[in-house]
Amino acid sequence: MSLDSKVERLNKRYRGLARVTSAINDLYIYGIYESNFPKLMEKLNAAKDAVKDEIKATKGEIEYSVGYQITPERPTDPLLDHKESFEMQVDE
Repeated sequence: MSLDSKVERLNKRYRGLARVTSAINDLYIYGIYESNFPKLMEKLNAAKDAVKDEIKATKGEIEYSVGYQITPERPTDPLLDHKESFEMQVDE
């Protein structure tokens, strides 16, 4: 299988999984609420969580196939960022 067809297949999978999560999120439009169908919504929310995990895995596989460098997430604490920039200013 060529790289292009693999990436295309993974993109289709990603889009399909994203549509599933969107459809579950939009159920309230059709009058399907957690209060009306608690057991159904419990199962759908569990399925949505599983689909989200699969989306993350698919996204990682796409990035790996294309050759993107996957870096670990940086903490986004504004106080730490401010402290680091302040320490850099003091050292100068």
